[in-house]
Amino acid sequence: MLEIRNLTKKFGGLTAVHDVSVAFEAGHINAIIGPNGAGKTTFFNLIAGTHAPSSGQILFKGQDVAGLRADQIARLGVARTFQATALF
Repeated sequence: MLEIRNLTKKFGGLTAVHDVSVAFEAGHINAIIGPNGAGKTTFFNLIAGTHAPSSGQILFKGQDVAGLRADQIARLGVARTFQATALF
């Protein structure tokens, strides 16, 4: 359902995500874990379209969504939520 191929994101001289490849199947629960500064938030921002990747592919149901705007990706069914305890 969601496949990440050789995903990299650089901010100037800093590489936040380096050559990540992973596949997530429908109907499974997965977790991304790691220490602070490991690139987890950047990884999710890339998938959701908040940031564009420096290189690599993000395939959702076979369609490459890397570089699409967040609203375009959300229309396809991928969206990011934030940890918030207050109602809007």
